[in-house]
Amino acid sequence: MMRTVALTIDIEPDCPPYLRTYRGIESGLPALLEVLEKYDVKATFFITGDVALKYPQEVAKIARRYEIGCHGYSHMRFDRMTFEEAADEIEKSTAVLRRLAGRVVSFRAPNLIFPERFLGLLKDNGYLIDSSLAKYKVGHLYRIHAGGKDDLNNGLLRIPVSATSSLLRLPLGNGILRRLDSPVILFFHPWEFVDMSGEPVRWDCKINTGSRALARLESLIGFFKNSNYRFCTLSDFLRL
Repeated sequence: MMRTVALTIDIEPDCPPYLRTYRGIESGLPALLEVLEKYDVKATFFITGDVALKYPQEVAKIARRYEIGCHGYSHMRFDRMTFEEAADEIEKSTAVLRRLAGRVVSFRAPNLIFPERFLGLLKDNGYLIDSSLAKYKVGHLYRIHAGGKDDLNNGLLRIPVSATSSLLRLPLGNGILRRLDSPVILFFHPWEFVDMSGEPVRWDCKINTGSRALARLESLIGFFKNSNYRFCTLSDFLRL
């Protein structure tokens, strides 16, 4: 089977919970879309419901060319919610995104943390894919050791993220990519493509942001194209 890669973008306020600005959407997103269009690659955009309400035209524009997924409503962590709060968060964001973008069947929780007791809520709201697991997190490694299945759970196709976006902004990023198993699932944020060096955020949210991050993204795309990877959206995996 041909090796596959999926570029995924989580659209949210700038580097939450540190900031509540939207420079990423207003400045970083146009630059990101320009790169994706330049290289004609597929991508899946996970968008929060509150951002979709604030920037409906941007969501509609993205939906004309790329897959839209749900990233919750408020970017609050699901592991700090009651069952009722999680149900409301998912239902509200789903309604907003489907009204603006049509078909939405992929979900990703903020911070890549989604308690398994909530998986039924995704199924009840018509989701087919969950990408809230991360291969590089200790919890995922423990889950594999304990015999947990990542491919199919509660009727959902579960697709874990391969590597954190801050790591991919480092110069050694291509060396890391060569060690990743296919399918490779990468994620980024529009705010990474804005210079965050002067913002009061963690160091990993600052390093090599702005034009350097855009250059790294182009380098990553070139690596995958030269290595004969197939670019996919997450919903493509339902057919593969």
